[in-house]
Amino acid sequence: ASTKFDSNAGWSSDGAGSIIQSWMWKRHAGFDVVTYSGNGATGHVIPHNLSKPSEMMWIRRRDSNEDIEVYHKGLNGGTNPQNYGLKLNTQAAQHTSGADRWDAPTATSITVNTDNGTNNSSGTYIAMLFASVEGISKVGSYSGSSSDITINLGFQPRFIVVRSYNQSGSWQVMDTLRGMGAGNDKRMYFNSNGANETGDYVTSISSTGITLKTGYTFSNSSGYEYIYYAHA
Repeated sequence: ASTKFDSNAGWSSDGAGSIIQSWMWKRHAGFDVVTYSGNGATGHVIPHNLSKPSEMMWIRRRDSNEDIEVYHKGLNGGTNPQNYGLKLNTQAAQHTSGADRWDAPTATSITVNTDNGTNNSSGTYIAMLFASVEGISKVGSYSGSSSDITINLGFQPRFIVVRSYNQSGSWQVMDTLRGMGAGNDKRMYFNSNGANETGDYVTSISSTGITLKTGYTFSNSSGYEYIYYAHA
């Protein structure tokens, strides 16, 4: 039977079987959702309830076809990341038009500017805001290597999103429910409707982090710079 789509307990629909996969986040100290109407002007301030600056933002226009705009504190190596951006629905590398989309987030608000993807005068939007919480979630970045890399998260991850930002690539998504860290890892992509891919992407998972195997451009390859979001 169907369950309510926006329930934090989960969702489903008649006929949806085990081939359907989704992820939902419950509002907490590291995640907030706000909706707003655009005004087309620079400096449109939208309050939020994180009580800390958002370290990653996904902004989606609801009334028209626009790319899903992504801010992440690790873009451009963490130097003026608000001047850059990615798109959740494409493989394109970071662009340099972030200032058209937003200002640097603050502990009480986000500020959007004039781009149609974030603040068209007749647009309506939803913004998903992420921040790190000790022991629960982590927003961060790392450089790819020709060796396996261990990312210290401070907790044992059950879910992780990884994306190269300096080169084109997919938004890789892995979790322990489907399989992660046992040599038979399952990954899918936010920007694709393809099925699971299976491989040895994660060398190991520990109580403090995750080790990513080298040689995979979507998660650990020399010359690639990456951003991630992980959750316990």
